[in-house]
Amino acid sequence: FAPAPNHRGKWRVVETALKLTRRDAADRGKIFEVERAGLRWVLGPDCAVQRRVLYHGVLDVHDTRALLGHVGHGAVFFDIGSYFGYYAMLAAKRGAEVLAFEPSPGNFALLRRHKELNALDAVHVFPLALSDRTGNAAFAAATADNRGRGHLIPGVSGGETIETITLDDFAEQQRITRLDALKLDVEGAELKVLSGGAATLRRFRPVMLVEINPPCLARFETTERELVAAIHDFGFATFLVKHGALIEFSARADASEYVNVLCLPP
Repeated sequence: FAPAPNHRGKWRVVETALKLTRRDAADRGKIFEVERAGLRWVLGPDCAVQRRVLYHGVLDVHDTRALLGHVGHGAVFFDIGSYFGYYAMLAAKRGAEVLAFEPSPGNFALLRRHKELNALDAVHVFPLALSDRTGNAAFAAATADNRGRGHLIPGVSGGETIETITLDDFAEQQRITRLDALKLDVEGAELKVLSGGAATLRRFRPVMLVEINPPCLARFETTERELVAAIHDFGFATFLVKHGALIEFSARADASEYVNVLCLPP
């Protein structure tokens, strides 16, 4: 199955074709090695995120273009909550040095496989969760229908134990001297990551793409308004990317759907 070039309405066309041909049902439970966006991937349609790349060829197309437009040869890019490395591999393909963080063991294995499959020596992978403290934390693994939904568990018990580190501690330990851009998608713990990376963010002022997901934020007793306020406190302006155009973004009232927000430094 080779995806068509991206265009408006492509999603509806592809989904209709999959249902009419019964291809979607026939592919369930299978794993495919495919080329998408000029890179090799190992993907299965059972996971909603992998399915999008497998059948549509892209993920978050406008957000990806806007963020990676700030990532060129020699840039340093952090993929925080990398899952299988979609943003990480695309950034490395553009010539960036990439540091990708993924605490889920199964997802980390797939992330590493994609690095090796594409022979991307510029991608460095870490089985860590960035947070507001360095140590250990409880982690809830995701279900098979969306393996990108694993998350830290508030409190100290339950799930599996994973290693955490603050962005500031990591930057100091690894002697990071440059950070041009990052993607942050950690299923509601985004404010924890920003809090643990305050010095690094103020020092480097990276362009950021941050997922804002109100139901996930509620898991950590925080809100979209608090997360957006924290981003603004760092001096970043926030935007939605709509078909290549930037639209100024402010916290929504009673929002329930997630959005990716492009955060531009002053």
